[in-house]
Amino acid sequence: MKNIDRIKLWIFIFIRLSILLAILIAIVEKNWTYLGLSILTLTAMLLPSIIEKRFRLDIPSEFEIVLILFIYGAIFLGELHQFYDRVWWWDKMLHSFSGLILGNVGFLIVSYLNSSTKMYIKLSPIFVAFFSFCFAVSMGAVWEIFEYLMDNFFGFFMQRGSLDDTMIDIILDTLGALIFAILGYFQQKGKINIIAKYLVRFEHQDN
Repeated sequence: MKNIDRIKLWIFIFIRLSILLAILIAIVEKNWTYLGLSILTLTAMLLPSIIEKRFRLDIPSEFEIVLILFIYGAIFLGELHQFYDRVWWWDKMLHSFSGLILGNVGFLIVSYLNSSTKMYIKLSPIFVAFFSFCFAVSMGAVWEIFEYLMDNFFGFFMQRGSLDDTMIDIILDTLGALIFAILGYFQQKGKINIIAKYLVRFEHQDN
């Protein structure tokens, strides 16, 4: 087993044990909100593996660790343990990482289109990077719309009642997406090899 796989294993064990403990505490204390969010976190953590098998993807261990920590930080620590309120930079950190994560997804989509004989598309590195950037920023905007709707129709407090919060989130999403797009561009040009081990790929692509 590679070192990174050992690290991933121990991280996953620690996180899952902490969530299972939270579930037991919630049941004993009959705190159903706590229970629901704990189960939601545990379920969300299974999504990368499910998606990997369902769509025949190769998700590198490095990127899978980032995904799991992001989910754990957003739902379990952020919502359940109120890190969004206790740690002023918590939400900002997660939004920055979301731009990087969604940028990776954008590269995955174009990678499929470029390699598929069913799609007569061949984009240059600059357009691949541009698509990745636009995709990540668009998804960040969709998330802000979701927060707005949840706040106004269901009484949530996801936007923290501030236009500044929304705009800062979008700016951080954009910066994260821009960083990944620039690195991705130079990666394709063969200038750097920084993000290669984080890129998600299809295991089988039609030739």
